[in-house]
Amino acid sequence: MSFLLIPLKLSLHIKKRGSKLKGKFSLIWLGIRIFSREIPWEEEEDKEKKKKEKEKKDQDKKDKFDLDHTLKIFNLFLESLPHLQRLIMTIYRSFTLEKLSLNVTMGLESPADTALFTGYLWSVTYPLNALTRIDAVITPDFNRTILDGDLVGELKLKLGGIVVEALRAFTKKPVRKLINEIRS
Repeated sequence: MSFLLIPLKLSLHIKKRGSKLKGKFSLIWLGIRIFSREIPWEEEEDKEKKKKEKEKKDQDKKDKFDLDHTLKIFNLFLESLPHLQRLIMTIYRSFTLEKLSLNVTMGLESPADTALFTGYLWSVTYPLNALTRIDAVITPDFNRTILDGDLVGELKLKLGGIVVEALRAFTKKPVRKLINEIRS
């Protein structure tokens, strides 16, 4: 039960230099790292190959697009939307932004385009720096075409309300019909 009351911390750190991308994703609860992955995953290439093979097999099985099934799912979604709205809002409210830091060096082919685009980004990010926990630094490079930077993001997620609202939504018949139709 305490797992639902104590928030989880989701942490993402990414660095891009040239064509190399490195990072780390972590899931932390009570200061204990529950799950951690390095980005890019070495196993990802193997998984993608297997996934593509499976998709080809599934594509052969399902050559036809079933419009009736899609319309039925859409109608069931519209029926269950009033019951899902509370769940969607609870999910939205359960996330808390702890930290978002972005440090980017960017340059386009033309120095004028670089200055113009950087100005547009500054006009959005600097007011955000003053109002929120977002720290964004955009550095223009007028001599070369480049997009390098660092991204650090940390979120807190409280699961208790989500579980309660999910159970409440699942008790409604249209939501159960929608889930069964999607699964079939």
